[in-house]
Amino acid sequence: MRMTRCNVVSPVRSLCRCAAQVGGVAGILIGTAWGGLAVTPVWAQENALLAQAAAGPMSRQEVAERLNLVPVFAIVSQNGTPVVANVERDGRTIQVVSFWLDQAQAQQVLEQVKASNPEIASQARVVPLSLGYAYEKSEEERAKNSDLYFEVVPRASDVEAAKQVLKETGQDVPAEAIGVPLFYGRSGEGLLTIEQDGHEVVPFFFDRNDLRRALDRAAAQNPDVVGKTQIEVTSLAIVVERMLAPDAQADVQKIAFIPSRSALEYIQSLARPANPSASPQPQR
Repeated sequence: MRMTRCNVVSPVRSLCRCAAQVGGVAGILIGTAWGGLAVTPVWAQENALLAQAAAGPMSRQEVAERLNLVPVFAIVSQNGTPVVANVERDGRTIQVVSFWLDQAQAQQVLEQVKASNPEIASQARVVPLSLGYAYEKSEEERAKNSDLYFEVVPRASDVEAAKQVLKETGQDVPAEAIGVPLFYGRSGEGLLTIEQDGHEVVPFFFDRNDLRRALDRAAAQNPDVVGKTQIEVTSLAIVVERMLAPDAQADVQKIAFIPSRSALEYIQSLARPANPSASPQPQR
C-alpha cells in the first residue's frame, strides 16, 4: 500500500489508548431489532452461553472480519493511495495515516489539507473503507515501517458521550485517553447480549444513542431486565486486545461490533441511484 505525504499538524488519537476495562461476559440475552438482530428476548445463563464458543484467542483475520461491518473514511490521492500526514508530536515528526468514523469530519480535514497543500490535495478525495480492511493494512504496513502510525479518529459526539458515561460511573478520564469509545450494556446478571442470525452475541456499539434505541425497543418485551441495564463504555483498543490475548476466554468469540446507524445510512445512500426516476421500471 503506497502512501502520499503532506504536512499536517494535528493531535494523534492512538488506537491503543483506553477508557475502561471490559468485564467478563455473562448473562442476559435481550433481542432487539437491528438489521439481522432478532427481537426475541430470553434469558441466557453464563455457562450455557460460553459453552457455545471455544476458548482461546482469535486471529487477526478473524478480528478483521468482525470489523468489516464498520465503515470508516480515508483521504486518498488521485491514484488511490492514502495521504500520510507528517505530525509534530513530543518534539519529533511522525507519519500518520488516519481513518475517520465520521465522513463529514474527514471531508473537513480534506478541505484543510487542500488549503495548506494544494499541489498534493487538489485531486484528493474521501473514500469509504471497512474498518477491517484498514486494520489489516495497518498491521501489514506497521510490520514494514515502525515509524508509520495509524489512527482511527472517533466522532466528537461519541467522545463526549463516553466522557458523560464515565462521569456518571464516577470515573474522571481525560478526553485524549478515551480513544475510540464503544458502548455496551451491563446489569447485575452480566453484559447485555442479543440474538443475531440465531446466535447470541455481545454487542459493542459505536454510537451510544443506537444502544439506547435498542434498549428502548427491547423494553417493550422485557422491561424489568432493560430497566436494570446500565450503559457503560470501553475502548476499541481494549476490546481488540482482549480478542487477541493468548489467555482469551470463550466470551471473546461472542463479540460483535455495531456501527453507527448514521454511518450505515450514508453508505447505503452511496448505493442508491443519483436519479431514482431514471431507474428502469419493472415490466408488467
